[in-house]
Amino acid sequence: MKLCEFTEIIENSDEVRIIKDGKDLFIGWLAMLTMHNAVYADIREDTVKKFRAVPELKHRRWRELNLQRPLQPDETPDYSFSDLQMKLYYTIYI
Repeated sequence: MKLCEFTEIIENSDEVRIIKDGKDLFIGWLAMLTMHNAVYADIREDTVKKFRAVPELKHRRWRELNLQRPLQPDETPDYSFSDLQMKLYYTIYI
């Protein structure tokens, strides 16, 4: 399946992480990838090799506690569990 075909079956409000050759090409909302994005124009015909729904649980005070950095550290938490936040990324390997 091509990336452009895959992006048609998930929602624009889904958060995606696109990885190619072990490097992050894009992390963010699907709509931000597909709408006027030069990266998407370059990779839209690439074959999807693997797909995973990957949850991310991070502490909101990760910096001061010297914990691992979230994928998108400047974004407001979507879900709070006391001091934790959770995000679900569709991780797509091309």
